[in-house]
Amino acid sequence: MMTASNKVPPKVDWEKNKILIIDDQRSASLMLKSLLTPLGIKHIDIADTYDEAVRACRKTHYSVLITDYHLNQALNGSELICLLRSKRLLSSACGIMMISGDHSTEVILSTLSVQPDCFLTKPITNTTLKQKLTQTLTDCVIRQPVYQALEVHQPQRAIELCKQQLTQFGHNQKLSDLLLDLLVEEQAWQQLKPILAFLNAKHPSHKVTIIEAKLMHHDGYLEQAIQHLEALIERAPLCVEALDTLVQYQQFNHQAFDALNTAQRAFHLTPSASHRALIVAQQAADLNKSDELLSAGRVLANHLPIIDISWIVRFAEFNAIFEQLYFSPRTNQSRRQLLQELKGIQQRAFSRLLPAQQPFLTTYGHIVRARFYLSENKPLKAKRRALIGLSHYFDRVTKLPSVILVELLPILIHLGEVLLISEVHQTLSLRDRFDGHSLQRIDSLKSNAEAASGIKTLALQLSEAKALIVNQPIDAMRLYNQILSRYPYSSDANLAILMLTAAK
Repeated sequence: MMTASNKVPPKVDWEKNKILIIDDQRSASLMLKSLLTPLGIKHIDIADTYDEAVRACRKTHYSVLITDYHLNQALNGSELICLLRSKRLLSSACGIMMISGDHSTEVILSTLSVQPDCFLTKPITNTTLKQKLTQTLTDCVIRQPVYQALEVHQPQRAIELCKQQLTQFGHNQKLSDLLLDLLVEEQAWQQLKPILAFLNAKHPSHKVTIIEAKLMHHDGYLEQAIQHLEALIERAPLCVEALDTLVQYQQFNHQAFDALNTAQRAFHLTPSASHRALIVAQQAADLNKSDELLSAGRVLANHLPIIDISWIVRFAEFNAIFEQLYFSPRTNQSRRQLLQELKGIQQRAFSRLLPAQQPFLTTYGHIVRARFYLSENKPLKAKRRALIGLSHYFDRVTKLPSVILVELLPILIHLGEVLLISEVHQTLSLRDRFDGHSLQRIDSLKSNAEAASGIKTLALQLSEAKALIVNQPIDAMRLYNQILSRYPYSSDANLAILMLTAAK
């Protein structure tokens, strides 16, 4: 079924291809361009910064991106690829070539996480570059029909195309891995079994072993799946995907301490992978291990993905896990120590951020503290913190990221700040995309029917009281006092009473 035919791979048309070179060292980019030009490539652009790379990708549909791993202190090549993909500035057919003179484990594993077509080590020779670029462009052409099917949400069609291309052009590791992942996603376990057997016999790989473990788990053999992954990790201790899968299965098998140790191992190999910091933090919180959670938070703060707004989402996700630990049974002194540690983590994150991003973190830090004050039944302190945090954005709430507004809403609802609630709600209603953390918070708010009903009643009463101020001030005063009995810190009610009192 997947035996290669004798068909010659697609021929590369050098003149039609467009290349973008990304390196913060201009001299390195120019040298690379000088190696590419003799191949007959007519369109070669250079970007020195990630901003230039984003602008270039908005303007041009590139065949291949060639990027250095170490770009600057703000980001690395892997993070840039993730940014361009998230902004949908790269086509599925675009090849990715990573370059670095750094052969460290972290660099290699971080690079592999974005699934590049190749990884070139410096210094680069003309022969090696041509060979790798030819292979990348050829592979992109072979994969293109599969990705086109996925773009129009036809996974079954993509599976059939994977099989056809593998049969027609022979084994291709990336295409083979994609086929396995698609079969798992579609729960096509019967189709998967013969393909796994074929690949295991002809082209064994770490991916095949991982998928075999997933098949074992599906068939109800969880412990065997765990043993299968553990054997793979013993042979290939740097296989991070195997570690990630093992963490999940250890959780399913109620091996909480083993899961934490495995998660820490994966995180240690790739400290810049923020999602693994959150996995460790969650495991630590579940086991009430504050040291491990705080350690993960410190590393996360040092590696926040600051090239887009996802950094604040990651930080909010960490804070939600921190809250779980903070509100677990513990002494007041222990809680104070935890808050001090959280402040230190925030300071680390602040130093990592770009100047334009720092005000967001300051605002978010005040909102987090306000949430803690509310939990301690200190609403006045909570209000002060929330308003201090918002002070920089009072006239431009629409500029705040959704995750900050969503975290702010429960505080405003508790305090009865109707005008701010309305402004935040209006802003969020115009947003068409939310991160997973914000969606969870929004669902939690929606499920609190009592709070929602209370705010609607408050808004109606404030409107009614305002209408009585001029002609029936005594009735207005009485209604405002009724409001304050339920929402004693409502700014609208308190300001109105001050005005009515002054008018007497």
